[in-house]
Amino acid sequence: MSYDPARHHRRSIRLKGHDYAGGGVYFVTICAHREFIAWARGKPFGGVSPRREEWATCVSPRREEWATCVSPVRGIMAEEWVRCGEVRDDVFPGECVVMPDHFHGLIRIQKGQSALGHVIGAFKAAVSRRIRRGDTHVAPDTHVAPDIRIWHRNYYEMIVRSAEAERRIAEYIRMNPWRCVQEFGGGLRGIGNPALWNGEKLGVLCSRTTRATCVSPVLLPEADIYLGGWHSPKEKEMLDWLLKKGRRVIACPAWGIEDAAFAPGVRTALEENRMLILEMRDTSGNLAAAEARNRFVIEHADRLFTPYISRGGMLDRLLNEVSKASLS
Repeated sequence: MSYDPARHHRRSIRLKGHDYAGGGVYFVTICAHREFIAWARGKPFGGVSPRREEWATCVSPRREEWATCVSPVRGIMAEEWVRCGEVRDDVFPGECVVMPDHFHGLIRIQKGQSALGHVIGAFKAAVSRRIRRGDTHVAPDTHVAPDIRIWHRNYYEMIVRSAEAERRIAEYIRMNPWRCVQEFGGGLRGIGNPALWNGEKLGVLCSRTTRATCVSPVLLPEADIYLGGWHSPKEKEMLDWLLKKGRRVIACPAWGIEDAAFAPGVRTALEENRMLILEMRDTSGNLAAAEARNRFVIEHADRLFTPYISRGGMLDRLLNEVSKASLS
């Protein structure tokens, strides 16, 4: 094919006048090629769907995209990102995250021999080589065909000009996977670590009119995972205690997941992979929504902790219904 300047031109997207070999901090985004994403969708690693605890490290909103971010590819990219600094004295890779169709990374380069383009080019090449040859991290039958392109030709960078901007970007990278909304079916959406749903769950429920002294959070039974709506005053107190103690929690709040993600202590729990937030179909916060939420907790908990129940109240009625149903 002859050269056609209208089709074959390459235009630089780098900032004119900036010395990319002169040192600096950069926020880099590299996009995966659609051919590789399509290959990964049609051929999960080892021919088996990834375990929930694997894709929890890089959440995708759609099931068909799991294969692009399960542990083999994610592990290779994370290792090669660290190696950028191990093989060069003037390069210091920072926070990074592997998403279903792109990679984000913060990187600091001191003034010296390394230029940003050379570092990113070497990173992309190293990742591609390991995926193509079938790394020890990758099942033998998962080689990418030579004609399938893995990365887009270029990459995008933002020059980070202050320590405060670097802090904000690092926080954005850490939170990026948990901002992906997952569909759980049955009208449920969620953010956080979906692997928690597979654990043994203690349902925690308390009536709204609970006396302040009825139970201390310290008396909560030991459990792998605590499940609740965390809506009544006593439930909120217990949730606050659980988050401060670093326990694993599933929350079904009365409001949307976007607002719930920024409640006190919740962001830290999401970053530390110990929280799952499920959004109920009805987020109106009215009595009907509260009843649906409590019923959900009762039905899905492996055991229940109900330290105080108002006689004749909604929670009392729901538990009685469950007891009668189990006896019939």
